[in-house]
Amino acid sequence: MNTIKATEGLTYLFSNDQRIRLIHGVLKGLGVAPSRDDYPDLVQEGCLIFAQVYAAYPQPVTPANERQLMTYAYRQIRWRLLDQLRRGQHRVTLRQYSLDDDLAGGSQLADPQAGAAFVQLERKAFFAELRSQSSGTARKYLDLVLSGRFQNDAAIARHCGVSPQAVYQWRRQLVATGRRIRRANPDML
Repeated sequence: MNTIKATEGLTYLFSNDQRIRLIHGVLKGLGVAPSRDDYPDLVQEGCLIFAQVYAAYPQPVTPANERQLMTYAYRQIRWRLLDQLRRGQHRVTLRQYSLDDDLAGGSQLADPQAGAAFVQLERKAFFAELRSQSSGTARKYLDLVLSGRFQNDAAIARHCGVSPQAVYQWRRQLVATGRRIRRANPDML
């Protein structure tokens, strides 16, 4: 890659505020939220990919073919960042558990931010506090959910030999306790 041409590509990218939005648009299209810890790194990576694409672009860039360049760059940046995110996803497969998701569905969601050590520590502290302040049945429900063996509350009800309404009440108690802890300690989670 020609470093002079790549430098021209970065200059071209940053010379207009509308052009840098391309990188943010790619990340938004990939479902990467600006609140992620690695979002600024991914923006920088996208800018470097744009510089490489600009350097390798076969035609001289003019106002007439700028749209073609931006479309081509969008695809290239998207593919390369997607590959990078997939590689990162294979290394870290951690889960975040939510008490507020719909009651009929599963209770676990993939957490793209769980790779950060401090986030894991905050969640561990929150769940330890939640467990210590919960009643016996709510604590049992929390342990079963966090074990990951059950797909939904109906499966937990069958396992425990109780009605789904009973499990719903355990869940409501747990959610109320979790909200009380979050109100008392807003920095915990």
